[in-house]
Amino acid sequence: MLIKYWRLILFVLVVAGLIYAIGWSVNKFILKGKWGSGETKTYQILVAVYDEKNSNPIEDKKSSMKKGYVIGVYGESHEWSDTEKFSYLILKIKLNEKEAQKIVEPVEKEIDKKTLSEEQKKMMKEEKNPEVQKEVVAARKYKIDLEKIGFSDPNSLLKGQPFEGRVFGWEVVTKAN
Repeated sequence: MLIKYWRLILFVLVVAGLIYAIGWSVNKFILKGKWGSGETKTYQILVAVYDEKNSNPIEDKKSSMKKGYVIGVYGESHEWSDTEKFSYLILKIKLNEKEAQKIVEPVEKEIDKKTLSEEQKKMMKEEKNPEVQKEVVAARKYKIDLEKIGFSDPNSLLKGQPFEGRVFGWEVVTKAN
């Protein structure tokens, strides 16, 4: 009986393969891997509630943690010190592995090698991969939208963490300025 319908079975398999290939291509090249981007798990994140300041505006943008920036991503069972509990917002958030990495990425740009001194060029040549040199231009690409989650008073942390029973998702993350 299967021999009788071999052309139909072959046609269905070819169509299924084409649908899969189109879906895979859309995910890979257009959506940049957002479909099926991995299993989500709950992390704890340490969030700055004050703006750090540096007198040099360029260094301030490059390295100072601003309100809403994620300082670190930790496992769900991470133990926090009292200082961390009183000084930073600690949130639970469901993320996949890519999102957990993205949330702490700095903004980087490639170094224009034409503007470097001879000494800097020599140092770059001595490094392992001199072709892919980048410099940090801002401490974070993303931040937690504190207004969206309803957090406005850093002094409230002295009374305890306000969101201990809640688990957030990527929807509370926004692009940093």
